[in-house]
Amino acid sequence: MKLDLIKDVVAELAESLAGAKVSKIYQPAPDLLIFKLWNGRETLRLLISTETTRSRLHLTEQNWLNPHQPPRFCQLLRARISRIISLHVINDDRIVQFNCTGAQGDCQLIVELTGKSSNLLLLDDSGMIIDILKKISGEDRERQILPGEKYFFPSKIVPEQKTGKELPPQQELNCSWNQTVEKLYSGVETTENKEDFYRKLQLTIARQVKKLQKRLKNIQNDLQKQQNFDSDRQMGELLLANLHSMRQGMEKIDLQNYYLQPPEPISIALNPLLKPQQNAEKYFKRYKKGRRGEEHSHRRLQETRTELEWLGQLDYQLKDTVKNSDIEEIAQELRDVGLLKEKNRLHTKRTLQPSKPHEATSPSGFKILWGRNNRQNDEISTKILKNGDYWFHVQHAPGAHVAMKIGNTKITPDNKDLNYAASIAAGYSKSRNDTNVEVMVAEAKFVHKPKGCRPGLVNVLQYKTLTVKPLRLN
Repeated sequence: MKLDLIKDVVAELAESLAGAKVSKIYQPAPDLLIFKLWNGRETLRLLISTETTRSRLHLTEQNWLNPHQPPRFCQLLRARISRIISLHVINDDRIVQFNCTGAQGDCQLIVELTGKSSNLLLLDDSGMIIDILKKISGEDRERQILPGEKYFFPSKIVPEQKTGKELPPQQELNCSWNQTVEKLYSGVETTENKEDFYRKLQLTIARQVKKLQKRLKNIQNDLQKQQNFDSDRQMGELLLANLHSMRQGMEKIDLQNYYLQPPEPISIALNPLLKPQQNAEKYFKRYKKGRRGEEHSHRRLQETRTELEWLGQLDYQLKDTVKNSDIEEIAQELRDVGLLKEKNRLHTKRTLQPSKPHEATSPSGFKILWGRNNRQNDEISTKILKNGDYWFHVQHAPGAHVAMKIGNTKITPDNKDLNYAASIAAGYSKSRNDTNVEVMVAEAKFVHKPKGCRPGLVNVLQYKTLTVKPLRLN
């Protein structure tokens, strides 16, 4: 930001933030802090960014996903700042001073919007540095910036060169300077916000699905090649039965294939360098190798299909109506298996309070619960579901796990209850827009989660199906 623009923004902020109470301070990224403030009239969010190419401060209306554990500097600010007394530009430079107070007395928050050297410092009431957002290495000999040292202004820098992106005049935008700055930087923000994060998750899932579909095709091709391995066993047994007719040096032998009815002639290739017994063993080895290969391919085929089913669940959940906490729980699943790579470690444990399953009541008064994400689905199918309860899930499509609690009441739910719960399972599935949907209904004792299985996946040993119309309650 240019100095004149900073002055305009700070002039507006000085009016709206003077005396404002600090409700919360967040640090969604290493160079970004969000102050949630109450000025007695409205709740405001102040953004302070010390990014080297777009350092700035202004009010914001954007939503941000925050770390589960606040970083150290953020924790310090929370402990020291409870109210903003005033703010102003100092040293006729791109430096803003916030005069603050808190449980430990008065302090100053210095925001240096100086491009490459942008920083954020917390000072005590005597001007001594308490802590710094970005530690300055010892190679910077211009000034000493260390906790416990006296704060000195940085040297004034040469005015910025034009970047080709001019700021529109305020009067043409018909908005405040704070709104102007937010609009100016929208679309060029590098810090990951909610929408960026959502798209990243979609791309991560789509990329893995494409990779697994390619693997699935390769496995199916391998299985086709491995289908003839049983003939190697037959030829090995035919050779063993005719060892008396073989001698070393033969390149082939013509025999009667008694595995066919009636028997037919067969010509079996031999290695002339091997003895008759060794030629037979060669075919048995090929048979064993082929059988192991087929077993491995079938195992990989099942694992790949299970993985695709799990990713299908995540893709559906992400596209369905979700809260921030649901998005984060989906992200955590992808992190846990190493699919979601994040350079910024602040984003590795972002979460809100864990989301809770939906609840409803059947026509006869039975409690019905269903999950919004795989963690909730697991909770429903492995913890909430008890003997006597009923479990529901749309057939052949991703969707919510639904439980109808019967417990020890010894009351059998009627068709209205079963159809109602099944309709909910259809409504919270990928088939929610279909007219009629088949839903699996199983007793709790037939629903099991295999050890090591992905979240949200279970085995259903016995079930019946109901055809219902999808129902969504919220």
